Amino acid sequence: MDYNGQHQPRGGGAAPFTLQNGQDAQALNRKFQSLTASSSCTSGEQACVQGQLAQCVNGKFVLAPCASTLQCVALPLVNKPGTSITCDTQQDAESRIANTGATGGLVGKRGIEARSRVDRPISATAPPACEAKQKRSQSTHTTNPLLKRIAQTDLGQVAQSWQNLCEASGGPRDPNNDPCVVLAGINGINALLANADACAQQDNADAMVDFAKLPGVNNEQALIDNAVAYRKHPRNALNINGVVPSTLFCENAPRNPELNGLVNGQLDGVDPGLFGSPSTGVVAFGAPGTCPFGQTADVATCTCH
Repeated sequence: MDYNGQHQPRGGGAAPFTLQNGQDAQALNRKFQSLTASSSCTSGEQACVQGQLAQCVNGKFVLAPCASTLQCVALPLVNKPGTSITCDTQQDAESRIANTGATGGLVGKRGIEARSRVDRPISATAPPACEAKQKRSQSTHTTNPLLKRIAQTDLGQVAQSWQNLCEASGGPRDPNNDPCVVLAGINGINALLANADACAQQDNADAMVDFAKLPGVNNEQALIDNAVAYRKHPRNALNINGVVPSTLFCENAPRNPELNGLVNGQLDGVDPGLFGSPSTGVVAFGAPGTCPFGQTADVATCTCH
């Protein structure tokens, strides 16, 4: 990746690599949308983090702000294959990407598709047995019909509980990928957000148990108990066009037997007959992921067996 702020001269005809450069820049900008200052990184890696130039030093991003009217973006090179990371106005950045023939602005088609899932009318219909069930905390819906999301205030405490136990464990800690931090406030919290992959929470809990079993750990059972509690914690839920769906279940078995049969809880206020997220869309009970691993949906009773 070419890390510089030089605008390339515009040529006359499109080179064979022009479109690919534009699409590569869009892919980077999509990736940058999910990065934070605490995201894990590889030393020497360059990126945009929350609109600022960023370079990874010793496993952590060091940020450098752009001028007040500019933001950090990935742009296509003009004279050769590749991209650059620089500060630019959004208008100019979108224009330069569009000049390559790539469509969809800064982030491209995939970003537009992800957003359109939220805007698209809900076509899934909950089975009658599910509709007959009272939604958890029905008053949440009747008193606040414009509810945008169901968020949780304890996620910081959840992360801190693991970090405290991990730091006291005596277990091995890589300074560039510290499990006491990554499994807590980074991957741990990210996996509890509404848009997380359905198996991200289980994967993180498995990693917690893996760490607990390492040689030298002096509080193995406490760490495993924490991982079990984490695995059962609900994920955030978002309103998608008037529906607050339940969060999908992971359809894979955990690596560690301590996690067998454990699933994420569902928050009060979610619809028991509709499941999904902004990234997956909404599906009716009975579709894959609407029952925990190893169980089958009974649409007639809106239960899993």
